[in-house]
Amino acid sequence: MSSTAHAGLTDHAALLSSAELRRIEAQYGHLDLMRRAGKAAAEFLMTRSQRGDRIVLVAGPGNNGGDAFACAAELRAGGYEPLVVFLAEGMNLPTDARAARQRALDAGVSMVPSLTEFDGASWIIDGLFGIGLKRPLDGAHSDAVRVIARAREAGASVLALDVPSGVDTDTGALVGDVAVAADHTLTFIARKPGLMTGPALDYVGQLHLASLGLDLSDAPTTVTAFCLDDARLLLRPARANAHKGSRGTLAIIGGANGMLGAALLASRAAMRMGAGKVKVAWLAEPHPQVDPLMPEVMMRAAADESAYEDATAFAVGCGMGQSADARRVLAAMLRRPEPLLLDADALNLIAQSKTLKGQVARRTCGTIITPHPAEAARLLGISTAAVQNDRLRAARELATRFNCVAVVKGAGTVVDDGQAATINTTGNPLLATAGTGDVLAGMIGALLAQGYSASDAPRIGVALHGAAADALAARGVRRAVAGDIVGELATL
Repeated sequence: MSSTAHAGLTDHAALLSSAELRRIEAQYGHLDLMRRAGKAAAEFLMTRSQRGDRIVLVAGPGNNGGDAFACAAELRAGGYEPLVVFLAEGMNLPTDARAARQRALDAGVSMVPSLTEFDGASWIIDGLFGIGLKRPLDGAHSDAVRVIARAREAGASVLALDVPSGVDTDTGALVGDVAVAADHTLTFIARKPGLMTGPALDYVGQLHLASLGLDLSDAPTTVTAFCLDDARLLLRPARANAHKGSRGTLAIIGGANGMLGAALLASRAAMRMGAGKVKVAWLAEPHPQVDPLMPEVMMRAAADESAYEDATAFAVGCGMGQSADARRVLAAMLRRPEPLLLDADALNLIAQSKTLKGQVARRTCGTIITPHPAEAARLLGISTAAVQNDRLRAARELATRFNCVAVVKGAGTVVDDGQAATINTTGNPLLATAGTGDVLAGMIGALLAQGYSASDAPRIGVALHGAAADALAARGVRRAVAGDIVGELATL
């Protein structure tokens, strides 16, 4: 559930698709946006380099190449000696890119038509392909990616203009087998959803935004970024006369034999997230009587109705297993009217049963599902790779098919309520360890129990979950376990 770094960016802002960006570019066609992009890129570089540094710009055959030309002209005007490797010599450039190339030539920028090994380069600028790329890189362009990678290994920093070439800006998937791995991506006009989630996060590096002076506050979009500050804005302050009964009761159903830890982690996280009471309804026989690390949690057998009598929300599936008893308990939970979170084995059981799928879809109270990509794939009947290649689409399909709020976990977690989607910006690879999903389920369940909506609870929970990992990383923690995340929740 890790995310790329987002430098100087405000969150809960629109993430625009390539089609939406094309419409905006047409709307502002009277402005020289390419020149503005080149100026923004040059200013970025000039604040991070010296005039004597070797800066090599690799320009492709479209408008992304035009951005590289515009950047080179601005660098030259600033006293730098950039070199442009133009891999489309003899091809017909788009009008704006052709004009930018001519300005660079008029400014005295050196250009060469073929790749060289970039010995001694301080910066390599990726201007090969932008948001319009829909086919794999091949030939000289795939060769360029490999040469850029070697230069990076030798110590050069790589800046991608708008998007790393080879990355699909709408989905975050790689268009082919190769893509530019950047240290920084300076994206123009607005952030793109594909730069925020999925495989792209290994290629974007630190993400920066240059709005090019455009006001997009009213830009229509169904996808936004969501960060810790957004979560804090949704959190309600505790009432002065609050008591445990007013803070909700979460019942967690799970913990079959051999999988007790999942329910324990979820219940500990739920307590730390402020639920007034937390009960675990165990499928294990015999079940634990107390959690010595969190004795505040109440323990019951799944067959004991007292586990459910005052619950204001349920979280089902953590370590539940897939036995006949587990299926029977799940079916009973799906008939209840309270808000419900479904995780882990509950999702695997649903994926196997047309009857259970129908029960989920017919629920009228808030339902949240929290699949990792493999679980999402089982629910949708597709491959895990297909989910990862378009996480936004998978989340929307899950939300629509199951009449729920879908949380597709992973790097850049996507939350979709069927109307709008958010991509989480908190978190890091410390979350890539067993049990962190159980912690998240307990956190979201606790928020549901406290009365947060099925739309807000997962967005808040996911952001705080990632923020806990970020807090650990900030203290220098390099290897964590799921219980470490629980320990951070009290101070967020």
